[in-house]
Amino acid sequence: MSAPHTVSRPFTVLVVDDQPIIVEGVRRLLAVLPDAKLESCMKASDALARAKTLKPAVILQDIHMPDGDGLELVERYRWEPELAETSVVVLSAEENAATKADAFARGADDYLVKLPPPQEFVARVQHHADAARAQRERAQAFRALERAERDLARQNALLDEANVRLAKDNRELVVDVDTQRERLDRIARLSAELARVQDLDILLERILREAVSLAASRAGAVLLAEKSQQGDEVLRVAEAVVDGVRVRTSESAPMDATTVAGEAMISGDALRLGSDACALAGKGAPPIGIDFMLARPVQSALVVPIVRARDRALGALVLVDGHSGDAGDGTGFDDEDERLVGHFASLAAVAIERAQLVRSMILRMIAMAELRDPTETAGHVARVADLSIMLYDRWLVVKGIAEDAVSTRARDALRIGALLHDVGKVGISDAILKKPGKLDDAEFTEMKRHTEIGAQLFAGLRTDFDESAAEVALAHHERWDGKGYPRGLAGESIPIFARIVAVADVFDALSSKRAYKDAWPREKIAALFREEAGTHFDPIIAELLVAHQLEAEEIRARHAE
Repeated sequence: MSAPHTVSRPFTVLVVDDQPIIVEGVRRLLAVLPDAKLESCMKASDALARAKTLKPAVILQDIHMPDGDGLELVERYRWEPELAETSVVVLSAEENAATKADAFARGADDYLVKLPPPQEFVARVQHHADAARAQRERAQAFRALERAERDLARQNALLDEANVRLAKDNRELVVDVDTQRERLDRIARLSAELARVQDLDILLERILREAVSLAASRAGAVLLAEKSQQGDEVLRVAEAVVDGVRVRTSESAPMDATTVAGEAMISGDALRLGSDACALAGKGAPPIGIDFMLARPVQSALVVPIVRARDRALGALVLVDGHSGDAGDGTGFDDEDERLVGHFASLAAVAIERAQLVRSMILRMIAMAELRDPTETAGHVARVADLSIMLYDRWLVVKGIAEDAVSTRARDALRIGALLHDVGKVGISDAILKKPGKLDDAEFTEMKRHTEIGAQLFAGLRTDFDESAAEVALAHHERWDGKGYPRGLAGESIPIFARIVAVADVFDALSSKRAYKDAWPREKIAALFREEAGTHFDPIIAELLVAHQLEAEEIRARHAE
């Protein structure tokens, strides 16, 4: 077990108490912390101004003072921007649940009955000093998120400008054949449709299927540029389709002239290969870049770089076995194909960069939740997300629902909702969130608020992802028998995504080793889900988990803590 984390620089503790004996007692107890500097204030009327001047890491606040109400002071501290990062701890002689609940409601981070045993008291103060520093780090993270949102607004403005330019290009393109005119009209419609897509995976699937249809090609792939673990730039296959079937692959190739796709990326020019060049690809000449996924020889290929403003290369669009050609044999790409696909790729580049920015914002939210709650690790949320998708796929089969375009979009919405299921914990006090022991009634009431806080983060719904994230955050602690929280929903009135995430979340928690418990054995976990099916959990989802428990364990193994 790792050593307790401590602050690495001096911090100030302000004691607001009218009893000199308490101030002196605190001074002696904190003498063991060389980094702690103790300041005191014996008048409630002076406390706020003194605190704003000192900006302490921790305020130890008495409730009953001759010239003021300590709980009112707690509330006033929380209104001051200068004290936003300060941990406020109530010191009281009262052991009263209602008083504690009132203190937490007014913004207290902890409640101590004075004075606790020395070792506990010192540990609490050290913990809250650490929490103050963590709060500063969170504030910096939120500011980074705000900057990202401003960047997104700028990207949207660029997208609007690009759409205007593309509309102008569409008007200037002259075609003589009705088929070609239809293709141009489709591109014009896609400009507005792609602008509304927020999720990167959905966007790439849509872009590829439209490109394949536009050029009537047999297969294709979208390759995105990214950094490898070694720091080199590579082209990763982010989306692929062969003969109308989506292909799952994570293959990558170096972003250099060793492949046709890499060469197009570097040069910024589209490349066309006829049957002779395709026959040599990978046999004395560079491979196309997606050869590994093609089951039969390729007769023609069209590789178009996806280039954003300022000539920044995002990736490449690769199509094989097109509809036309000089010989009219149905196996090639012509000048018009290259022009239309290139036009479409420039439109897609703007939408891809925007979706990448949205994804980075989602990842920042997950990182902030992990910063608050040590158990809410990136590994945990990734496991819950993958487990949720596995359970959803099995549920579709049981319900006889075809995995069509609607359920594909739903899968991505579920994944984001599962990743963000506990993001509302950013609004819960560290004293409650990180308490090693069991929470008392007042503390548990406060903890349950994380469901409502999480849902509020996605208020003002704009996309399917906002809606699913809000549903999952609010309802993943509801129970099938109606005894859950926060609304006491029962049965199928609980959204299906929330019912799925509830099972995935509990399974991963039981399967994980924590400082306060060992991982449960497989048989004990299965027994719990069988017992709680129809009471705590949706009986179908619980049964699916037990039936596919080995697959669930394999999913867990892919994501370490």
